[in-house]
Amino acid sequence: MNNKFLGFIFVSVGLIFLMLSLTVPSPTALWAVSLGTSIVMNITGTTILMKCIKTAKEGL
Repeated sequence: MNNKFLGFIFVSVGLIFLMLSLTVPSPTALWAVSLGTSIVMNITGTTILMKCIKTAKEGL
């Protein structure tokens, strides 16, 4: 699987969990889990994408 595609998937899932956490009416366990998952997924996806960009720049 292409790492760039994997990075975009992680960021997209992170954004979905962020939107889910914004729709929960008050801070609950579901809110905490969805917000934590969003943070982890977005950081992971961004890290993967940054590694792809670094690799692409080194190849030039």
